[in-house]
Amino acid sequence: VYLKTLEGDRGGATIFRDLKDAGGKRLGMRPVKGSALLFFPAFANGTPDDRTLHKGEIAIDEKMIGQIWVHERRYKPAVPPGNSHEAAVDSVKAKEIELGYRR
Repeated sequence: VYLKTLEGDRGGATIFRDLKDAGGKRLGMRPVKGSALLFFPAFANGTPDDRTLHKGEIAIDEKMIGQIWVHERRYKPAVPPGNSHEAAVDSVKAKEIELGYRR
């Protein structure tokens, strides 16, 4: 649930890597206070659905969300090959510099 609205030019959208809109653009949702984003990151048999891999855009303003995770059975974290927080560190640092957040 988004707790604060961010205007379109302020970043902060939730972007899905593999899901596209009708025009071929990555599917995303801009934070609008009171709206919610619901998706199922796995198939009914528990196999992860890699299409739901997503990221939060860097927000120019403060982004506030509330999350609830519900699991039917014991949860074992799974990340698609080639994806990790460690792999993103350099890209995130470069974007922070570009946006003036760090030198």
